[in-house]
Amino acid sequence: MKKNISWKKAALLVAVSALLFTACRKNDYYIDGGLSAQSEAEKKMLLYDFLASRSNHMFDSLVKIIDLTNAKDLVNKPGITFFAAPNTAVARLQMNYNPDDRQTLKPLEGIGKDTLLNLLKRFIITDGRISLEQAVNDKSKFYQAANGDSVYINGKGGGTGATSSIQTSAYYLEYVHVKIPGVDSTRFTGSIQTHNLITANATVHVLTNGASFASGLKQRYNR
Repeated sequence: MKKNISWKKAALLVAVSALLFTACRKNDYYIDGGLSAQSEAEKKMLLYDFLASRSNHMFDSLVKIIDLTNAKDLVNKPGITFFAAPNTAVARLQMNYNPDDRQTLKPLEGIGKDTLLNLLKRFIITDGRISLEQAVNDKSKFYQAANGDSVYINGKGGGTGATSSIQTSAYYLEYVHVKIPGVDSTRFTGSIQTHNLITANATVHVLTNGASFASGLKQRYNR
């Protein structure tokens, strides 16, 4: 009888621990407020307006890139999936143009518009709105980005133990840009901090602050 009670207590402890772990992971994901904080008005906004309306200004650099490349119509196209780069991710692109002084960011106006537009298109999938749930169901699926580059969307997490059906981790997705020889220096994998944001025309997944808008691009330093 005592063994049975102990087993039940242990099972309850595991369940509570898993719940807390998942809650912590969600707090990490929803740095920008996430789906739970979206108003109905925000869901009716077109993507450009949604990015520009953030009170924490975390997409100001991305909005500037859209303006510089006249890509407003592109990001407002119906039925797309968009991987939004926060200011820190754009700054990594700007920093790599100034290797002698890492604190100096090359102005976005000083970077070629063709380069900026090509990189922006890498983070747009025009073949439908991909949710976290769909990515987890697909596990790993190939897509073409808006510029024709090859990307994979990997759904991960949500694992269970060998002796339990209790979920031990949160679900998440990864964005992977396939390296283009001669163009890119690395195969870029971008992690997501906010999944499943909804706008009138797009499903949005926000890249982590540690991501790079360069997405593996081989850059020439400007001294």
